[in-house]
Amino acid sequence: MIPAHGAHLSVTETSIRIEQSALAAALTGQTVVTVPLAEVTGVRSTPPTLLDVGVVLLEGPGTTVTFAPGQDRAAADFVADVEAALRGEAPTASAGGVTGLSFVGFDVETANADVGSICQIGVVRVVDGVEVAAESWLCTPPPGLSEFQAANIAVHGITPEMVADQPGFAERLPALLEFIGDLPVIAHNAQFDMMALRRACLAAELPVPELTFGCSLVLSRAARLGLPDHRLPTVAAGLGVPLDRHHDATEDARAAAGIVVELARRSDHRGPFREMQEDAGFRTGTLSQDAVHPVLRQRPGLPTEPTQAPERKPARRAPWQSVATPDVIPDANPDADPTGPLFGQHVTLTGDFEPFDKGRLWSAIADMGAEIGRNVTRKTTILVAGTWATKTSKEKRAEELIAKGQELQIWTGEQLIAVLGLTEDGSEDEQPPF
Repeated sequence: MIPAHGAHLSVTETSIRIEQSALAAALTGQTVVTVPLAEVTGVRSTPPTLLDVGVVLLEGPGTTVTFAPGQDRAAADFVADVEAALRGEAPTASAGGVTGLSFVGFDVETANADVGSICQIGVVRVVDGVEVAAESWLCTPPPGLSEFQAANIAVHGITPEMVADQPGFAERLPALLEFIGDLPVIAHNAQFDMMALRRACLAAELPVPELTFGCSLVLSRAARLGLPDHRLPTVAAGLGVPLDRHHDATEDARAAAGIVVELARRSDHRGPFREMQEDAGFRTGTLSQDAVHPVLRQRPGLPTEPTQAPERKPARRAPWQSVATPDVIPDANPDADPTGPLFGQHVTLTGDFEPFDKGRLWSAIADMGAEIGRNVTRKTTILVAGTWATKTSKEKRAEELIAKGQELQIWTGEQLIAVLGLTEDGSEDEQPPF
């Protein structure tokens, strides 16, 4: 419902309901005033300011609604809902929505440790803060990534038999892109889902779509909700967002979308998702053929949407302590989340990752189930290139192996930091949930 001065308002396709406060009801003798929409010919408003009240006039019946100083957004929501109802459209704010907040919630489930082994896609379209459509697609993973591992099946319950007669990922992609359209995409730990989408497209030899995306995980952390962690079930429960079947792609997408809408309500946000993310201090992530640029905290002078890979800083040579290779390689954590983006990967670092030293990064990477390598070899699946004045020998070697057909990704340091869930001041949050 929409708050007004001494009343709460709701708009439907047939009527406008004004529930008066106890004091207002005592003065007028009416607890509820119902105005048939058919009698309303138009709406005029004088918005409230920080000092003066505002008034909305329902033309036709001549009913007036008063808004207290500072209730300008509530007045605008009421006018927008009445105008929408007069056009035959569903009111937004009265249904618990957020005017102008439109995006697509997104989630994928994978068959094995390779992030591109997508076997289920879930999407939820949100318009003005209200869910208007949802889809769920099972699919066979891209060629070469189709093996189902027991650990993944234990997480989401999807078996090879369940997808045997389903279209392949390549056949599902057009429907996914049509569903998304021009809207931004959000997911909980969106870096994982965007990396999965890009990897699946490359494995299927398809062009990678260009998308902008946001992250409900990043926004929930920034909101400082006082939760024990920021895993999807924890945040959903903390905000009162339903999550009936965790690790069903559509249910997870719906929960991520609900988190964003609830955070928007709590911050009194109105307008596009991009503005909400920027107001929280973050730039928009982007997916392209070349890379996945993560959602990161916005710094002065940094473009809101990166359109090309960030240039390496021609910085001073980093201190030896920050680039030296540690003596002890930590063992991969066998109990890590098998659907995480680093589980089962062979990772090598090169360059500077200030303020993090490589020993600390190695420990965080190994804890997510990855094998650490000192050098780039034929086992390497991910090389993370930190800042350096020139291209390192490890990066040159990785490019040679990629040219020879090896499945090897080159990440930026920013991508790794985002996946590990490390904050930019060098402190740790919790590892991202999947």
